[in-house]
Parts: sequence; C-alpha cells; structure tokens
Amino acid sequence: MARSVKRVVLVLLAAAVLAFAAWMLWPRSIGDAVDLEGEDFYGFLVTLDVRDGQSQTDSESYTVSADSEQAEAILELLDQYTYHFCWDTLTVADVISEIGDIIVDLDASGDLERKFSVSNGTGKARVNGRVVRIGYFGSGQAAALCEQLSAILRGESGVAN
Repeated sequence: MARSVKRVVLVLLAAAVLAFAAWMLWPRSIGDAVDLEGEDFYGFLVTLDVRDGQSQTDSESYTVSADSEQAEAILELLDQYTYHFCWDTLTVADVISEIGDIIVDLDASGDLERKFSVSNGTGKARVNGRVVRIGYFGSGQAAALCEQLSAILRGESGVAN
C-alpha cells in the first residue's frame, strides 16, 4: 500500500513538472500579446555607440498611424515571432540587464509603459511588462526582430512611412 501511494505521488509530481515545463516553454505569438492592431502607436529607437572614447546615446521617436503600410508591416512582423516564458517572467524583474547597441520599444499609449521592448544583444524582450524570451537558443531571433523593426521604423525596409 505504501509503495502504491509513493508511486502515485511520484507520477503526480512528474506530471506537475511536465505541465510546468510545457507552460513555460509553450510558444506564444508576440503579435497577439502586444495587440497594437487598429490603433496608432509610437516606436522608440535607442542606439548606443562609442565615439571618440565617449559613450553616445541617440534616440528617435516615430508615430505610426494605424492604417499605414508601416503599421501593417510591423504587425505582420510581430505575428511571425513567438516568445515563451523564462525564469525572469516568474520574478518581478522588469529590467533586462544585457542589451545590445539597438533597443526598439513599441507603445500604444505614450505613458512610458512599453507594450513591447527588444534589443539586439539579448534573447530576452519585454512584453506587456513581463520579461520573456524570444527563441529557445541564443539571441539570434531577438536580434533579427530588433533589426527588422528598426529598419521599418526608419523607413529603410522599402515600406513607406
């Protein structure tokens, strides 16, 4: 009897661990989570650089109209990428410590509560205030998304502003 109870407890524990892992690693659509469709939004682009031994920060802001080709391109791009939860999602951490030289923020309200933030130097991003991970290995997908978003915002992608 004690053996069967122990076996049931172990099976339940294994099922709970598998369910937790599936919940953490399940891919979720960035486009669905950010939900910028049908509204004007803002794009903020921060570029970090070192010039003549001094760190430089350049920032650009863009207003994207809901019915523009630029908005359509951004929304289509976000729909192509997924994220999943990571350990930072479970904590109250809302700061991503590793960043690259480009940061892209998207926001619909203008109140500095970014709906989406990604950098080209880490695989992590911030979606609706939660730190999440884009891709499962390395930072390649997040870097590609960051570069593509910055090109669309700057009008370098062939999409009209």
